[in-house]
Amino acid sequence: MSPEKDRLSGLIHQMAHASDMEPAKISQVTGEVLLMVSNALFRLARENSRFRASDSILLIESSPGKMTRTEANTFLCACFLEYRSGKTEVWDNVIFFIEEILDGNENLWHEIVHHTTEGWNERFFDYNLHPEPKIHTRLYHIATLMVRFYAGDGRQIWTGYEDDPESVYKRLLLLRIPRSTACLIVGTLKDLGYIQGPFDIVGDVVDSRVLGRMVCGDGAGITPMKARRLARMLSPEDPWDIDLPLYMIGSTWCGPGPKCRACPVKHSCVHAISEKLGIRPDPLFRDNLFGKKSYQKTLKQWQIESLCSENNQGFKQKSGF
Repeated sequence: MSPEKDRLSGLIHQMAHASDMEPAKISQVTGEVLLMVSNALFRLARENSRFRASDSILLIESSPGKMTRTEANTFLCACFLEYRSGKTEVWDNVIFFIEEILDGNENLWHEIVHHTTEGWNERFFDYNLHPEPKIHTRLYHIATLMVRFYAGDGRQIWTGYEDDPESVYKRLLLLRIPRSTACLIVGTLKDLGYIQGPFDIVGDVVDSRVLGRMVCGDGAGITPMKARRLARMLSPEDPWDIDLPLYMIGSTWCGPGPKCRACPVKHSCVHAISEKLGIRPDPLFRDNLFGKKSYQKTLKQWQIESLCSENNQGFKQKSGF
């Protein structure tokens, strides 16, 4: 047994009996687990270029730090079509659409909104951008907002905000795209050198599953918000630094049916070790990471319950109860 695996096994034995431990001890064990997971992810990226180079296959012909309007729109279109989904060759489809169907027209978004909504949907099979009709339809609505807010030029989203990833993220959300997609765009722009500064991981289902298993022993119930919080604990200087390792682990080994025996971080994963030991961490450890949920009624809930109570009282009086 490796020293790393041996140490984590000892921690998991303690995690299984959290109810018998003092809060300070729970925090100490939790901190050690976080440190082990963090070290494993950074070591993976440091020792293997696959886990640190951007997974974007965007080829920029312009000089570093510059991007043409066509390149920016091509890049964004592929991101909006969720190129990480693995369901289709999105990059190739987008390039074919722009170069062959639109004849290299740099006004991609204007060309899309020249269709009616119905007309765009009717071209689903002709354009073959994505296998899911709902994603094809969503691209049309994004195009209308790209024209409205950014004059159809994707570069306007980050121009002037090169040192402020959070602002770029908020400007992307104006397009009503999923938060995970906006995070991916910001992170990829960081990888390509167009913006600088720390930023969150994508926080999609893959990230959530991997982080949940590695830190908590179970990927269920880890929301995107919780995944991003865990990433900040593991990589406080810049959470984005661990996004690619998480994605690579999740898409290769840590799927719905995990392949723990082949995984390169199996000796630093609570799930992998606890499966071999046949024990489960006490839920108290997850509570220690995220805090216990407290139920607080919103004003609206309180008003609804008060109104229902008044109606019930009135009904009883009228009925003679």
